[in-house]
Amino acid sequence: MKIRTKIALQFTLIVATILVIFSVSLYYLLESYTRKEFNNYLVDRAKTTAQLLIKEKNIDNKLLKIFDRNTLSTLYAADVLVFNDNNEVAYSNYEADTIYYNPQLLEKVRKEKFYESTYKDKEVVGLMYKNEESQNYLILAQSEDVYGKQKLENIRDAMTIGLLSAILLTIVFGFIFSGQSLKPISRINQEVSKITAYNLTKKLSTSNNKDEIAQLARNFNEMLSRIERSFELQKSFVSNASHELRTPLAAIKSEIQVALEKERNSTEYQNILKTLYIDNQRLIQLTNGLLQLAKSEKGDESVQLSPIRIDEVLFEVQDELMHQHTNYQIAIDFEEIPEDDNWVTVLGNKPLLKTVFNNLFDNACKYSEDKLATVNIRFNRRNCIVMVSDKGIGIPNDELDKVFEPFYRTKNASSFKGHGIGLSICKRIIDMHKGRIVVKSEVGEGSTFNIILPHI
Repeated sequence: MKIRTKIALQFTLIVATILVIFSVSLYYLLESYTRKEFNNYLVDRAKTTAQLLIKEKNIDNKLLKIFDRNTLSTLYAADVLVFNDNNEVAYSNYEADTIYYNPQLLEKVRKEKFYESTYKDKEVVGLMYKNEESQNYLILAQSEDVYGKQKLENIRDAMTIGLLSAILLTIVFGFIFSGQSLKPISRINQEVSKITAYNLTKKLSTSNNKDEIAQLARNFNEMLSRIERSFELQKSFVSNASHELRTPLAAIKSEIQVALEKERNSTEYQNILKTLYIDNQRLIQLTNGLLQLAKSEKGDESVQLSPIRIDEVLFEVQDELMHQHTNYQIAIDFEEIPEDDNWVTVLGNKPLLKTVFNNLFDNACKYSEDKLATVNIRFNRRNCIVMVSDKGIGIPNDELDKVFEPFYRTKNASSFKGHGIGLSICKRIIDMHKGRIVVKSEVGEGSTFNIILPHI
């Protein structure tokens, strides 16, 4: 079922329910008021009959009957009975045996002084009346409210027709209303259907509205912008990865072709094999970097986190890196000794964090003439902060925002070996650990990378 139809039906159901409740309540109120009005008439009729019969001494029963039938009964044909203290009929405007009453009814009237009831289609009213001589009379008046019932039937028919007409109009206007309300969504749906992977620059129109639909369109445009950036990064990644992989493969191929051109002695073959080994190592490093980059993109769900002391990770990376490169110098120190071990303990993945600091330490030593990386550990109430500093070539200001992009290398780093993957891997791993990595640098004076991780 379409949303438009669903909204129209729900709107109709709500309005129809309200109208039905209102109509039924109004009808029963009118019925109650009509019945009360007719009962008041019967009471007045009973009192008038009592006053004429009891107070006026010159009016006997025969004269009262004639007067009753020819005047009062022209309004409503009401049956009136007057009883004395012995429950004997003192007066009736019609034959007494044709009028409904019983001892139980008379007893209720005498007990309650006033009583209203219904018998078949007639309304029955009973009341007590006392004359000047303190004699009690019981008066019963009953009649059928023909005019009132006819009036209620007319009202019921009119309300039924009005209710059905209102529901029909509600359905019509409900579809019109839902169509107008969902018109912006229909427009967005049409615009979205025209967006493909080749025209992500196309955006949805939001006009100047500030409602939820306009906000949805703006959020969708922002999502398209993020997807477009991701596509561009992916294209750049594929292009750069292909280029970086092709270079060592082309070198290996050319070396093999040269070796096969003629017979060579063992020394020449050894030199060729050494060159092939270097190119192969370069290819392995690049492949490992691509694998680490792919692993860092798997997201938080694939990473197992556990409490890890950050200083232990740093010292392990220091030992491993200085063992691989004997000319590297890595100095690690605390700005102050932590009173609580939790301040230097983070919730993280040890192999991934070692990858981060291995890359940062290696870059700091590689780009510095003295091959020295200075590492400071500090902390506050929320975070553990590791600063990795060097006195190397530095990073130009206009390239600081780009150093974390895959395969991006600064202009002044082209003479150094590398593929431009390391910092990109570092940033993604730190993001997975809910942390931040910030770089400050000046060309010719060195760089400082601040790694901020929340401690436990």
